Amino acid sequence: MRVIVVEDDAQLRDILVTGLTYFGFDVRGVWDGSTLDAAIAEKAADVVVLDLGLPGEDGIEIINRLRKTSECGVVVVTARGRLDDRLKGLKQGADHYFVKPVDLRELAAVITNLGQRLTPVSHAKWIFIEKKSLLMTPNGVEVPLTGNECIVVSLFAANPGINIQRTRFFEKLDYLDDHSSNLRLEALISRLRFKVHEADPASRLPVHARHSQGYAFLDELGR
Repeated sequence: MRVIVVEDDAQLRDILVTGLTYFGFDVRGVWDGSTLDAAIAEKAADVVVLDLGLPGEDGIEIINRLRKTSECGVVVVTARGRLDDRLKGLKQGADHYFVKPVDLRELAAVITNLGQRLTPVSHAKWIFIEKKSLLMTPNGVEVPLTGNECIVVSLFAANPGINIQRTRFFEKLDYLDDHSSNLRLEALISRLRFKVHEADPASRLPVHARHSQGYAFLDELGR
């Protein structure tokens, strides 16, 4: 299981990363929202262990954003122990809420159970059939693509799990590098998300937007 620990206290972050690695997880440590985005763009996470009192973007904001862009589990580990804080975290979408200090054995058990619940039984993957201009969901549903959508999905297929800069999309789509093209690209991705969801409500296009810099396809995409 792939776990990312988001903790700005370097000593505690090292303890969590080392401890969870001992339990057999593939663990990486980051310190804020932007480094979390970079880590997810490099390799998707099954579970994010998240502090709330972070520099810059607050942990609650990160939970809210993750729930819109990722299927990963979220386990909060924070010093905020008031009932209002716990309820707020859970309402925003946290799967579990720990108040520091946390026992690593209990944290590992929660991560294991959460991962087993979130991991799909099927090993099916997304398939891009370029010759037919089709994207097939893991459930086997075919989604017809427009010419520009084919260009976008082709870039994702060639760069699985990697953040692709917007300028690369502009080059392939023959867009100018300006604000209007940013809006056009966002609209194109949004329509593709909607099209996939409309064709297969059980599947969500695993495309992650990284702070207006680019996009990454965070799942296996075959051709």
